Amino acid sequence: MAFFVNAPVPAIVSRRRDTINAHETTRALDTELDLFASDIRTLLEMKLLAPVERTHRSGTPRDHLAAEGMSQDIRRKLSLGNEPIQDLSEACQRIGLYTFSAPLGAGGPDGGCVEISDTTPTLGATVINGEAPAGRRRMTLTHELGHWLCGDTYDSQASTDGEKMINSFAIHFLAPRTGVYAVWRRHTSWPTRDRALAVGASFRLSWTATISQLRNIELISQDEHRALSENEPRAGDYARLALSWTDELASPHLSPGFTAACIDGYASEQLTADRTIELLRETLFEADLPRRNAPRFDDFRRSFAGHGD
Repeated sequence: MAFFVNAPVPAIVSRRRDTINAHETTRALDTELDLFASDIRTLLEMKLLAPVERTHRSGTPRDHLAAEGMSQDIRRKLSLGNEPIQDLSEACQRIGLYTFSAPLGAGGPDGGCVEISDTTPTLGATVINGEAPAGRRRMTLTHELGHWLCGDTYDSQASTDGEKMINSFAIHFLAPRTGVYAVWRRHTSWPTRDRALAVGASFRLSWTATISQLRNIELISQDEHRALSENEPRAGDYARLALSWTDELASPHLSPGFTAACIDGYASEQLTADRTIELLRETLFEADLPRRNAPRFDDFRRSFAGHGD
């Protein structure tokens, strides 16, 4: 009901359209964004979620050096060091961006992001395609994080250079230069392709993102990049080297803080069981909800206070 009576959420901060081939997929993403943002706003109004002072920046980074610097700043803010990020949606929520991985189809849109309000502090909502490949899901979420942090508006008419800078931030945030160097040096006896596989598995990157970052930081030559791009690995290539990683952000997935807020609302009787399950988008069901504490005699006495004997 809140979706129909509340004012619409402000305009889209970003919408990635890389794989959109039909208006129906765009509409599905926009619908999920509107619903998720509306739910976050409801939890904010109920004080089950708290707004965050967003890191303000003067728009999109102007060059790759600035984009890498931005990624380092945010990693320091989150105390991430140069290691792989184990729970990306948890890291994003700490700086105010909540995530829902929706079933948008293997060929559907990558994702989008909205601001809950144009005030400060505030929160952001992002919906990503939980049916896209695992590495792409992580890259999409980090791309949306970049738009959220920069506070820029993006649509299909936005500049290609601006998108490149957001992607530059994203890859340096996911796979920082120093961290990649460490993995690369750890496997000096391995062939170049196997070392690249180790980097990709460590930082949970797609093959394209892996070899692009290796080229960005000059660990491979242009010729090596070209050769590697023509020899995309299969699952068995990683298994041969005993490399594996968690299949993160698969649909349905919600930021852990959003889930916790919904459960808190149910436990404190601010939300009904039906509304809680609706908010949780089939990630939990009624049988999974915690038991509410049985009412005490004092609770009944307070309920009838002032009504006479």
